[in-house]
Amino acid sequence: MENYTKGKNFEPSLESVGHPFSTIIGEDSLVTWMKVKAGSKIHNLMSYALNDLKTKNYIIWSGFGHAVGKVVSCAEMMKRRKKQLCQITRISYIDFEEYWDPKDEGLDQLKVVRKVPIVHILLSKLPLDPQELGYQAHDSNLFDVPKTAKKKPRARKPKIEEKEAVSEE
Repeated sequence: MENYTKGKNFEPSLESVGHPFSTIIGEDSLVTWMKVKAGSKIHNLMSYALNDLKTKNYIIWSGFGHAVGKVVSCAEMMKRRKKQLCQITRISYIDFEEYWDPKDEGLDQLKVVRKVPIVHILLSKLPLDPQELGYQAHDSNLFDVPKTAKKKPRARKPKIEEKEAVSEE
């Protein structure tokens, strides 16, 4: 790659990709689509989404590349604050095109296509079809410990008394 310099990049926008939930939610106008970028502040995203959830039935969180972790964090934080939200998750890839221009004569321009992960998470106040792929009910939490399970007390180690060394003279 020492004979090439970075040229143009073509990154699709979230609007051009769209979201995969139009068949699930229909043409409902009570939808907020949160398009998360890597530089987005979680505090700002959450305050806007929580305020919008008062009047909307659905929130869609979307992001690709470095924003995927932020999308998941925001959706999980929202589910923790609003307990009755159902979730459907869709994961796929989008293509990013990079062009590399040659430094030397006689070389062709290179086109590199990278596959970047993209995630869409639909949170709904209304019940969703449990047969949908990627469905999570509002009360499913994998990390909750049953309240009937009790922690066993730890066994104590017996104290070992130190004895003075006796010299044999």
